[in-house]
Amino acid sequence: MRAEIVSFSASGEDAIAVGVRLFEGENSQNCRFVIPSALYVKLGLCKGECSCELFDKLEHESKVYEAYKRGICVLGFGACSQRMLVSKLIAKGYERAIAREAVCRIVKHGYLCERDSAIREAERGAAKLWGASRIRAGLCSKGYSAEAVDAAMFALEDSGVDFEGNCVRLIESRYKKIPTDRLEIQKLIASVSRYGYSLGEIKAACCVIANKKKSIYED
Repeated sequence: MRAEIVSFSASGEDAIAVGVRLFEGENSQNCRFVIPSALYVKLGLCKGECSCELFDKLEHESKVYEAYKRGICVLGFGACSQRMLVSKLIAKGYERAIAREAVCRIVKHGYLCERDSAIREAERGAAKLWGASRIRAGLCSKGYSAEAVDAAMFALEDSGVDFEGNCVRLIESRYKKIPTDRLEIQKLIASVSRYGYSLGEIKAACCVIANKKKSIYED
């Protein structure tokens, strides 16, 4: 088999389409590989004979560039972790190795900062009145690294998120008054714990609410 570069053309704002013709006996086949303009310059491409190594390089880089562009489009619909973005690209039909390489380039070019994405995700959880354990578990389930998760939790702490106060607000939004029946209290604890609050936090919040009610009646 013999390969020959036969054409170059612009493709989008910053890419070049390289036309390659494959010859095998009397048969020929045309291929088209879209690569970044920077790579076109780096490789010093020109029309004429194309080695097998260069052909494989063009084919590989074209796949990575396609996955790279798709990954950026995915991020346009919402931030996600590197691991999650790789999974989404695989789900769209890209090979795992290609997806991983594309995501590495996305990170390198500044389109995805896992730490910042994790912080924004954690802030959304706190706004929903989630407790710390549910926020942490949610970040882990979305593929964020341990370092990004810790950074997000520290960021919430530094920004002054009051989980004890949020637990009080959550209970008050769901219950008009704290139940006195043992079974109903157990139901309340089970329900609120699913939001990521510990037994101690729930009991403390119930005491705060009860004291607030008591203070109102005393006045």
